[in-house]
Amino acid sequence: MFAPGTSSKLSRILEEVYLVTTKVLIGQSYYLRFDPKLWDAMQPYPPLGSLYAASYIRSRGIATAVFDAMLADSPADWQRAVEKHRPRFAVIYEDSFNYLSKMCLLRMREAAFEMIQVARRAGATVLVSGSDATDHSDLFFEQGADFILIGEGEITLGELLDSLMGRSKSKPEQIPGVRTRRSEGLPRDLLRDLDLLPFPSWDLVEVEKYRRIWLKRHHRFSVNMVSTRGCPYQCNWCAKPIYGQKYHCRSPENVVEELAWLHRQVRPDHIWFCDDIFGLKPGWISRFSELVAARGLQTPFKCLLRTDLISVETARALKKAGCESVWVGAESGSQKVLNAMEK
Repeated sequence: MFAPGTSSKLSRILEEVYLVTTKVLIGQSYYLRFDPKLWDAMQPYPPLGSLYAASYIRSRGIATAVFDAMLADSPADWQRAVEKHRPRFAVIYEDSFNYLSKMCLLRMREAAFEMIQVARRAGATVLVSGSDATDHSDLFFEQGADFILIGEGEITLGELLDSLMGRSKSKPEQIPGVRTRRSEGLPRDLLRDLDLLPFPSWDLVEVEKYRRIWLKRHHRFSVNMVSTRGCPYQCNWCAKPIYGQKYHCRSPENVVEELAWLHRQVRPDHIWFCDDIFGLKPGWISRFSELVAARGLQTPFKCLLRTDLISVETARALKKAGCESVWVGAESGSQKVLNAMEK
């Protein structure tokens, strides 16, 4: 990275200075305020996708900040964050774990465009990751995006930043998962061992602000977790550009370790497991339940499951772990309607 002949001690010092002064600002474009119905319901959750991306980038020694649009007023707040951090790289990283952002609402797309333009005017290189940008890359490039991450983003983001910062010899268009104006991008395999990822960087969001809102409106503080990525089923209205029909899960041990960490650091009263489908792997829920009970970590939680996957044994294990409610896809009681939906 540095000139030949530089002493190893000086190289380390120079590299530390270089990393500290290299700024990455990660944000998402889902503004709860732009959705009047959900703003009125006021059940906000931090952008878990951005927090995962930030934790991974930080683990590689890159100074990183997060802009949280969830409770922001408008992209004007993003502009203030850009002015504050003066990032070399601005990353619009949509939260593929939150079904709200999967809707790719036009208003949120417009917000993403404005955020791209703000970052470009500030001289930052703009990277975008998300379902909408994957499906409609040309629109995002027209607004000034420099690179688009297609598919699962953390590893791709790390390798692209290494390339742009001169920490690797790979050219951006050679990196799987990177799309440019001139290249569609090479496919990247999904990460199979999710336990390798560090826990989300909760210290980069205003936890106490979320707590105050939840306690005032709902009298308990709910936070979000994810134990899986993707879903193997073929429901015809579900967004699939990130994971396709692939499904990978963390180990029960790893999830429970994060739950213990959250209890110590964030102190939630309730958990939303925002997986597309929770505990699909045979025996996973039973093992998770045993570990939670053994460590006294039972916390009221909600999750999403298919009705045909809920046996008596599964229901008992969920209850033992603290499950309070299960969302199921009962779209209609009319078979005629279900037929029309190809269900």
